[in-house]
Amino acid sequence: MTDIEHTLREALQQGQKDAEAGRAPDFDTVFAAAEASVSQRRRRTTAMGGIAAAIAVAAVLVIGQMRPAERDWQYVDPDEFANSTSWAAPSDVLLPEHRFDIFGDIPVLIESTDTDEGALL
Repeated sequence: MTDIEHTLREALQQGQKDAEAGRAPDFDTVFAAAEASVSQRRRRTTAMGGIAAAIAVAAVLVIGQMRPAERDWQYVDPDEFANSTSWAAPSDVLLPEHRFDIFGDIPVLIESTDTDEGALL
């Protein structure tokens, strides 16, 4: 590298430093601004959540007050219902039929072949 190239490089670096002087803030300033931005965003999110919850509660209360209270027996006459129904216990016919007890009654197995001195025929 020649002396002229070295001189031009130093002049360019110094000119760039002079042009950028004061334009880039230091780290502490940038970090403080970022922390302030995050805390402001958190407060805004918390406030919006609180407002949304308050609106939801208010809507539930308003809708609950606007709807008329339902009567317990609105569609059924209790006297007619009590006099027209009856209950009886199920009879033995409805109960399952007892076939055999697996632990006491063992069914007889029919053999398909006879034995003749230990050999199957």
